Amino acid sequence: MTEKNERWETVVLIALAAAIFVGSAGIPALLDDADSFYAEVARGMNWRHDWITPYCNSLRYLEKPPLFYWLISLSYTVFRSANEFTARLPTALAVVGLVFVTVQIGKLLFGSRAGLLAGTALTASIGMFLFTRIILPDVLFTLMLSLIFYSFLRWERAERKTGWLMAMYVFTALAVLAKGGIGIVFPAGILFFTLAISQRWRDIWRLISVPGILLFLAIAAPWHVLIGERNPGFYWFYFVNEHLLRFLGKRYPMDYGTVPLVPFWLLHIVWLFPWSLYLLTLLRPANFKQLLADNQGTALLPVCWALTILVFFSFSSRLEYYTVPAFPAMALLAGAQCWRMWEQKQKWPSLTLGLVGALIGVSLIVIAAVVSSKTPDTWLKLKDNPDLYVYYLGHLFDLTSESVLALRTPLALAGIAFGLFLPLHHVAKKPEAKAALLTIGMGIFFVAANLAFLIFAPRLTSKPLAEEISHRSSAEDGSIIVIDGEYEEGCSVAFYSGRTVMMHNGRSANLEYGSRYADAPPLFLGDKELKALWEQSNRRLFLLTFQYKQEKLATVISKGKHELARYGDKILLSNLPDQ
Repeated sequence: MTEKNERWETVVLIALAAAIFVGSAGIPALLDDADSFYAEVARGMNWRHDWITPYCNSLRYLEKPPLFYWLISLSYTVFRSANEFTARLPTALAVVGLVFVTVQIGKLLFGSRAGLLAGTALTASIGMFLFTRIILPDVLFTLMLSLIFYSFLRWERAERKTGWLMAMYVFTALAVLAKGGIGIVFPAGILFFTLAISQRWRDIWRLISVPGILLFLAIAAPWHVLIGERNPGFYWFYFVNEHLLRFLGKRYPMDYGTVPLVPFWLLHIVWLFPWSLYLLTLLRPANFKQLLADNQGTALLPVCWALTILVFFSFSSRLEYYTVPAFPAMALLAGAQCWRMWEQKQKWPSLTLGLVGALIGVSLIVIAAVVSSKTPDTWLKLKDNPDLYVYYLGHLFDLTSESVLALRTPLALAGIAFGLFLPLHHVAKKPEAKAALLTIGMGIFFVAANLAFLIFAPRLTSKPLAEEISHRSSAEDGSIIVIDGEYEEGCSVAFYSGRTVMMHNGRSANLEYGSRYADAPPLFLGDKELKALWEQSNRRLFLLTFQYKQEKLATVISKGKHELARYGDKILLSNLPDQ
């Protein structure tokens, strides 16, 4: 492949990544929980003009470092609007940058073709797309981590020039500002294991640089010092509670679950699908040894990269998106295997993937056809499975036979994506055609996934109810918005209404620690306080509640409940009727 062709193919891949991730950044509406939560933190920085202490809903939120919020806040400022697209844009751009860096690392490790396939695998994999539908700092951190390793490889190949070494320290500082202490732990651990296994002990010592440490501190330390001075108790909460105790599973409050170990590992087959089937070929010792031999040991870096992160979280709190920083490493190994097997015309991996795709595709199309023949019923006939919500796709278990009817179009599209294009990639002869068919298939699946998000919106977002509130009132009229439960259960109402909300029996989870500060506004209501507010006839109160809470709510508010709107399982009530 000529240098010109290589450059153009890279441009096409980056354009594709931008089309997928930037193009879909505005879909769906911001969801309750983390999506709206982080978007609101960034907006709070803008209207408070406080770039040091993060706030959410007028309460301190000290769990995460600020780089991610700064970028979202900048996006709001540049586009002069806080909405779905501007909130998700930094994440989308981080994915595009990550794809480019992954391609460059792949070229250094395995050659141009393998590098392009690694970038393609990262772009067109289920996990990278699904995990970026929600605003999370993990992709930004993954980009910084990848830049550290790219700088390391360039440092090696440039005869250990100081410039690339200093770049490593800069990106490490930014990684700390993006995600905290693992910004040091992960790159240090991964590079240590990589160099130790290859017995390059001198390079371990050469990576330790006094100027580099000073540069790191100049970038990473100021925010930590300033926020500590302004917020008593920050250092214990941030370093002990959020780092050490979270790793040990003893963090307070314990407001999160953990995925069992075996599913935690096996689900990576889903997240890197369809490329994961090529990655799995490395479980055969002969294939793994051959990969190391063909590339003179350069595969050690992505192997140590992936395993260090997976093993680390195996002993900590396990949520599926925590391992996003390992995705580029797995994509690099999958890309290398794709190129090697396609070049050697080994047919069994592509045949296996084709058969798996056909099986999945036919199953999905049959399900879509069967539910289409049923008499339509409300799709909102869902079950509640709170124990399964620890899984990223846990809400899929809420589906009933009636509710699947609403998903027939996404199911049919996903069936075509898997059932047609995965088998076709086996039939194609040229590697470029194989990659293109897999990518087209995944592109169709991404359309199906976005449609499913839109259909599931009544379960996932409260935006329409926020619009109902905004039509009827404003912050200036003295009306109050209350979420019946924790802030995260309906926080998109706060984002879309642009107002601080109160919580009924919701003093827990992410806002609990910030509510302890003396200057924290009294936003948490017990039963007596809610009842007293409800009975004030001269002050309007909007209550966002849920179907499953109706029986309990009736014991607190027995009369004067005026239903304004319903959306999914959510109900908007008011103590005053519409005027």
